[in-house]
Amino acid sequence: MYNSLGDFMSDILKNSFKLFLSVLFATFASFMITISFAAIFAKSSLCLFYVLTQFFNIIVLITLVWQNTYHIGFKDSNMVRTGHKTEDLYTGFKIGIIAQIPWLIFLIVSFIFNIRFGVYRIINSTYWSFLTLISGSIRTEKITVLKMCDLGALKSIEFGALLLIVPIISGFVYILGYKGIDIFSNVVYKRKKGE
Repeated sequence: MYNSLGDFMSDILKNSFKLFLSVLFATFASFMITISFAAIFAKSSLCLFYVLTQFFNIIVLITLVWQNTYHIGFKDSNMVRTGHKTEDLYTGFKIGIIAQIPWLIFLIVSFIFNIRFGVYRIINSTYWSFLTLISGSIRTEKITVLKMCDLGALKSIEFGALLLIVPIISGFVYILGYKGIDIFSNVVYKRKKGE
């Protein structure tokens, strides 16, 4: 059990910071994926570019969040069994929400200072295709001049809703870790029938 609320908050904040770093790395990796696919599909299919980019960016995000949060859930499960901690299945959601606070602040700042949508999209490369679809600016010519205030309040709420993806993933994965359900191992190391 935690000795104080401060110990509990310290543990949550430490795990949230680790998750934030994982999301930051996922953003960098997503940007690399995006520019790679842009070079490959520049002249052929814009639709294929957006679909494949978002698919691989989400896979990277899920993988990095999974690695971080699954172990936290598994460790917490052992601590609960030994009486060192009380059960809280919402810990993964809490960690995910706190880890997204810097992204939410950046979204608010982007609208306050009316930065270019292209800059916002680069900083949030994990959601590249989703952001482009929500903004309604599929063609790159429009993106170069589009600013965040041009998008309006509804689109800002939709951008904010995208930030719930990480808490949902981390909450779900934390519960899997807590329950000891290892989907990755079952998929990766699945034995052939008869073995």
